[in-house]
Amino acid sequence: MKQKAMTYVAACALILGVAIPAAAQEKKAASQDTEDFTIPEGTEFKLQLHTTINSKTSKVGDRIITTLYDPVYVYDQDVLPKGTRVDGHIGEVKAAGRRGKGGLLTVVFDAVELPNGEKMAILGSLTEIFSSETGGDPRVGVEGDLKGGGASLKERAAIIAIPTAAVAATGSVGGAIAAGAASAIAAYIIPKGKQAELSAGSLIGMRLDRDVTINVPVGP
Repeated sequence: MKQKAMTYVAACALILGVAIPAAAQEKKAASQDTEDFTIPEGTEFKLQLHTTINSKTSKVGDRIITTLYDPVYVYDQDVLPKGTRVDGHIGEVKAAGRRGKGGLLTVVFDAVELPNGEKMAILGSLTEIFSSETGGDPRVGVEGDLKGGGASLKERAAIIAIPTAAVAATGSVGGAIAAGAASAIAAYIIPKGKQAELSAGSLIGMRLDRDVTINVPVGP
């Protein structure tokens, strides 16, 4: 009987020994406060691209993965740490064409993955290219569209003017025929535009296009 009692006491002590630390951990977790922080519209993120995009091969709806290159702060609080995943998709695509028309594509940023694994919807657009892994000089338009290089309108007009003047100078063909011939020649003289392209590893800028509120732990 005495041995059974000692066994019972030992078992209780073991259970309490496990229960007390667990309760302490729960109390500590509960003591960690959280607070809502709003990242305002217009906030700019610096991102590293992990998906190659190209106006020749990318399609509307293709998913894009990026991560924060620098953390995002609100009132000195780190609300999105470096490395946070920011996802997006291709919104519009136009491949490069003849007569110097460069390719074009748009990127729409639509989700951010919080440190706890939760995904939150956002709306963001491309603003600039800090560095391109493919080299070259990709440009971002005023509406956030990525544009491939190509002859400018001024350069195209100058190139077209050369065959136009040459055909018209013969004096043996009408103005309409001369213009048509010049246009056909110009299609071969003006080089085809370049594709809008960015490779994985490129550093890009994103602007937040609407406020987003995030619940962040702020306890000790």
